[in-house]
Amino acid sequence: MKKSFMLLTLLLSVLVAFNSPAQDSKPKKEKAKKEAKAEKQDKKEAKDDKKEAKADKKKAKDAGDIVAAKEAKADKKKAKADKVDAKDDKKDAKTDKKVAKADDKADKADMKDKADKKMAKADMKADKADDKAMAKADKKSDNMMAKADRKMSKAKEEKASPADYKAPIDRSQKGPNGEEVRTGPRGGKYYINKNGNKTYLSSFKD
Repeated sequence: MKKSFMLLTLLLSVLVAFNSPAQDSKPKKEKAKKEAKAEKQDKKEAKDDKKEAKADKKKAKDAGDIVAAKEAKADKKKAKADKVDAKDDKKDAKTDKKVAKADDKADKADMKDKADKKMAKADMKADKADDKAMAKADKKSDNMMAKADRKMSKAKEEKASPADYKAPIDRSQKGPNGEEVRTGPRGGKYYINKNGNKTYLSSFKD
């Protein structure tokens, strides 16, 4: 029974479907035409939109390229400026190093000069001390010698006799005040001073 009902329903549907196209064929055709036209319009609009989108994309790309080119140019300029700055910094560093080296050299030279001056001063002081000591020693020695000479002269002085005045004269020698030097019988050299004393020039006595 159920099967028969289904079969009947199916048959009825086929009949309705078969009758419907015959009745609605004209409106359907117009509808289809309208839909085809609308579809064509939509396609055209879609094509235009696509074209416009492509143009916008190209425009954006061109604009992007210009911006990118500007940015690249700016970056290049900046890089060049940085390079120049780096070069200047290097030059300044080199100059500073040179100045520091010169200062160091000058300081060393100054220190050396100071050390040399100090050493020269010390040497001068030592030389002065040596000279003073030597002068003192020489003076002492001279005083001692003079004292010895005075003592010796005093010891050698004796009253001249008439025979002493007759002794031969040695013309090659003179006394301290230009006195004539005479030679004794044993070769001793003497002179007679203004006081009439006989003074020997050597330790050898007649």
